[in-house]
Amino acid sequence: MGLLELFRGEKPQAPAIDLREVYDASIKDLPDPRPPAHDQALVKAIKDYLAEDNKWKNEIFRFEEARRREPDFYLSYYWIATHHMDKKNYPQAIDVLKEGIAKCLKKSPLCRRLAECYFWSGDVEKAIYWFCTAVMAGDQTDYNVYLYLGYIFQAYGLKKASYWARRRGRGISYQMTYVAMEYLKRDIERITEMVDRHRNERSRRMLEAFYPFAKKKLGYL
Repeated sequence: MGLLELFRGEKPQAPAIDLREVYDASIKDLPDPRPPAHDQALVKAIKDYLAEDNKWKNEIFRFEEARRREPDFYLSYYWIATHHMDKKNYPQAIDVLKEGIAKCLKKSPLCRRLAECYFWSGDVEKAIYWFCTAVMAGDQTDYNVYLYLGYIFQAYGLKKASYWARRRGRGISYQMTYVAMEYLKRDIERITEMVDRHRNERSRRMLEAFYPFAKKKLGYL
């Protein structure tokens, strides 16, 4: 900052943030011929876990059995972590997800789940890092990560970035389900409230750095 700017009372501009501080470029999905439903025992455990009349949620043991059967398959890690997150045991969920990211061929769903875990435990800055990592690591079939980022962009007043992310999320969801998805109003409000409680300048700069980079790399849908 020069003397002239100092005398004028102008605030110094923060240096541009390095993209290495925004996402982990070393994490990429690797080819995995196994479809999500190839392990029928795991699929059954997931269905049982999600059943409306299931009060006990004991399927964690079946998820762990699936992980032992295939320690490089992402879906068991995802649901073990989900079990911990539903009980707000965020440190346990984080440990499981990091282990899965290290071991599994398909990593981006675990990166997105890790971002959600950090987000709902109040660490929005780390959540942004892992949402951005999930976007760049994945095969562009996960609309949830774009919707989350879109609502976070929106909470920071980054309207163009929010439009881009939500448009991609809706486009991906339409390709997958023939429905252009958006979250329910109450869920968007919860996301916005969490950002408002934990907003900081570094998170804003991470978002501002990621949007033009990702838009150039990925374009629109």
